[in-house]
Amino acid sequence: MTSTEPQRPTAGAGSQQPGNQFLKGPFAPVDQEITVHDLKVTGTIPAELNGRLLRVGPNPIDPEDPVTYNWFSGNGMVHGVRLRDGRAEWYRNRFVRDDQVTASRGWPKTPGPEAPAPGPAYVVRQTANTNVLSQGGHTFAFMEGGQLPYELTYELETIARTNFENTWNGAWTGHPHRDATTGELHGVAYRWDWNFAQYVVLDIAGRVRRTVDVPLEGRPIIHDMALSSRYCVFYNGPVQAHPGMLEKGYDFPYAWDFDHRPAWALLPREGSADQVVWCETEPAAVFHILGAFDLPDGRVAVDVCSNERLFHTDPTGPTDTPSRLDRYFLDPATGRCTVRRLDDTPQEMPRLDERLIGVGEHRYGYFSSRAKNADSALLKQDLLRGTSESYTYGPGRFGMEAVFVPRTADSAEDDGWLMTYVSDLANGNAEVLILHSQDLSGGPVARIHIPQRVPLGFHGNWVPDEDLEGK
Repeated sequence: MTSTEPQRPTAGAGSQQPGNQFLKGPFAPVDQEITVHDLKVTGTIPAELNGRLLRVGPNPIDPEDPVTYNWFSGNGMVHGVRLRDGRAEWYRNRFVRDDQVTASRGWPKTPGPEAPAPGPAYVVRQTANTNVLSQGGHTFAFMEGGQLPYELTYELETIARTNFENTWNGAWTGHPHRDATTGELHGVAYRWDWNFAQYVVLDIAGRVRRTVDVPLEGRPIIHDMALSSRYCVFYNGPVQAHPGMLEKGYDFPYAWDFDHRPAWALLPREGSADQVVWCETEPAAVFHILGAFDLPDGRVAVDVCSNERLFHTDPTGPTDTPSRLDRYFLDPATGRCTVRRLDDTPQEMPRLDERLIGVGEHRYGYFSSRAKNADSALLKQDLLRGTSESYTYGPGRFGMEAVFVPRTADSAEDDGWLMTYVSDLANGNAEVLILHSQDLSGGPVARIHIPQRVPLGFHGNWVPDEDLEGK
């Protein structure tokens, strides 16, 4: 079978018409930046939570063509709630001030270096809509595909584009992971015009310490990666660059490739590209990885949210098939890969106790999911026992990626707080919910009320104030 690309939809054709689903409902952008102090709280915020719950997502300021708009390409908007001593001091939402945003609003152009051009045909918005977190005492908004990060103030105002103090000259990732032992950020970067992936390590001072260029078959999208104690792990899957998508008017040049042979890469964390072991597997789309860990027999286990197929029938977003939870077993000695289905329940946006990243085996995972009545829900998986439990947000309410925060520095795995933004379509507002991860059935210990809807987006993090001390 030959490779195929989605056809450009025409007005009135398909489920996306007459309106793109990623421009309406829970995805619809908000127009205004607001600041609200002394937020109303129902319940009690745990006193040890001092810092900011940040998240970012697409918030297109002026979609050029709603028919071909892709959810991944919208301008970034950062949202934040600041907690201190049991109070919710403020909520802020701010556009990441890329050139399109500043031109549209008549704001001064954001300073900083220009990203290397990712190819003559690809129209790059040069925004950051995928992740927001801190490193080296700074707050950054990230995106992948060759776009520069943006540094933000504590109050989420855009300062400048950055290349990490002139230590970066390639691509960056939208989904880095922090090694629990060293504090370094690890990621795998790509661009649609590259035939290699770039393993990048950002040190605790916020400077690029290490890069490894790994040759690839094809030109995949590599959104996520994982760290075991021995390996950087990433996936070269069937969602591949197709320049013909650009000719059809899309600014997201990726589609399902039936001919591509997918494989997992095992790169020794301090190794070179010629030490990579490739483990071929059956086709599936993998955007998000819960985590990876080394097994006593030398294999590596990788828990992922996988889809049977994506970006074949719908070029506007990842909707073709629902995701499920799989565990891949990768053998660096033989290059063999086997897969075990852990759960068929649709689930995405996995998170774990990040104190285990690069250290050891995780037992628990936390996911965005759907209840049996199709309401949005928070799902907790116990991977040791093979059991799960969930908390349903209620009709017309949409939860986002939940972040796990340990109750104390030395508390056990799963002894902590799950924090997430929830949007209420009927009321046009939102909440931050805080639940104890060992008592989902007890419901939120605190609801922080936000007088504006927060669109469904991508990733976020809890940034404790101690991460920014001295800055």
